[in-house]
Amino acid sequence: MAHSRNAIYQAERSEKEGSVSLKQMESLAAAMGGTFVYAIVPDAPIEQLKYRQAMRRARDMAAQEPGFATWTSDDQQDWIDDAAAQQLHDMPTDFWNNDEE
Repeated sequence: MAHSRNAIYQAERSEKEGSVSLKQMESLAAAMGGTFVYAIVPDAPIEQLKYRQAMRRARDMAAQEPGFATWTSDDQQDWIDDAAAQQLHDMPTDFWNNDEE
């Protein structure tokens, strides 16, 4: 029981400090007779997130496209839509990378 109390105390203290570790959470779960599970919960449906990222990447690509700024707005939008569709189809390995990170 002392091990359980210590694990709980350590996890609570670490959580308050913002430094709780996965190992501490696993120990806490075991002390409580359970299993620790963690997950990433997206802010929106995954298809919507993929579309947003593809559009972001397409706009970034458009900024590098020679003469893009001189095209009509319809041609620009068509190009961006096509580039986004290609990104979604190809799903390049760096698809989720963001330059601002």
